[in-house]
Amino acid sequence: MVCVLLAALLLQAPTAPAASASPATPAAAAGASASPAASASKPGSADERRGRARAAFEHGRFAEAALEFEALWREGHGASDLFNAAASRFALRHHTHVVAHLEALLALPGLTAAQREEATALLRTARAETRQVPLELRAQRPLDAPLSVTLGFVSSFASDVRPDLTIAVRPGERTVLSLDPGVWQVRVDDPRFEPVQREVRVEASTTAPAVLELRQRQDARVLRRFALGWGVAGAAGVVVGASLLGVGQGRWSSRLDAPVEECQSGAPLFAVEACRRELGAAGTLRSWGAAVLGVGAGALIGGLVARVEEPRKRRVGWIVAASVGGLASIGGAVALGLGARAFDRHDGPDPWTADERRAVDGAGAAHTVGATFLGLGLGALASSVTGLVLDRTGRFLVSAGPQVRVGGGGLVLEGRF
Repeated sequence: MVCVLLAALLLQAPTAPAASASPATPAAAAGASASPAASASKPGSADERRGRARAAFEHGRFAEAALEFEALWREGHGASDLFNAAASRFALRHHTHVVAHLEALLALPGLTAAQREEATALLRTARAETRQVPLELRAQRPLDAPLSVTLGFVSSFASDVRPDLTIAVRPGERTVLSLDPGVWQVRVDDPRFEPVQREVRVEASTTAPAVLELRQRQDARVLRRFALGWGVAGAAGVVVGASLLGVGQGRWSSRLDAPVEECQSGAPLFAVEACRRELGAAGTLRSWGAAVLGVGAGALIGGLVARVEEPRKRRVGWIVAASVGGLASIGGAVALGLGARAFDRHDGPDPWTADERRAVDGAGAAHTVGATFLGLGLGALASSVTGLVLDRTGRFLVSAGPQVRVGGGGLVLEGRF
């Protein structure tokens, strides 16, 4: 009750003192510290709202008065509105908001020594009712400009309305929050960093520091260049791999289905061995094409994930792609080895029977499928890991581009940490 009477007395201070009189309270400093927006607004409208807010305070509707005074201050009216908002919040026992309002008031020019002393006394009283919570912001690089931190109270009742508070944290500054007991949401919405939020439970006893890990927000141009680099490399790999796969498959089919007589007509000495060497070369070419095709597809996966807008989903996508890529690489390597071993079991001087030809065909298929999964896994793993490096440091750049010259051409892939 004493606090409410004190605030009520402060609210009675005039908002437009005479030129010859010095205001005795911060509420009376409106004429001296009002912003240009106050004179540009309609006096009747502002005065009517201010009168309604005072009437609400006098009748004990402190929440209504606080919201109205805070709205008047945000719209550029006098310093008295800010002080009256603090007084209304003090009556509601919203001491964190009282501290924020009075700190902003004391930062204004034009207050007299008496006004500052009175506001400081009320600030000291309000701060004593709060709990001191250290705020620690961890960034990969030192901050070079102030950072905005938003404090939101999680109310247990619908009628307990407390607007969010925004504070500026300067580089290298030790920040201690004055928070009311309860649950608070502390979040950072800064264009330089990804949005981060943490729930802080403020107890009557000691509260642990609030630690927020800040991740650098990636430049859209860097992400586009990353996606373009892996996309170009992946598309080139798909085209080259598909071409080699097609040529190798044609040679494999013709060599596997050819009768022994055709082999003997071209090489009468060791004809069967010669045909099988040609079949093995065709299978190797086909597997190389499948591997290059897989690498290209895996590279495309990592590049496409970079186009995801939300940072967290993009990071999860790269982690999943890298995990699947690692498993595919292991499975592909196993299948590749099993296919090669099965082919070697039928490498002998005697002509193949129909069953042996089917077995050789199956061994070649296993070898090609293994090469495909091995390439796909390696491509996805490489593109996803470099994406995670980019997400972690923000300094990895990758680009790809074709080079054409007399007598040949090539694809250049460049990366820099």
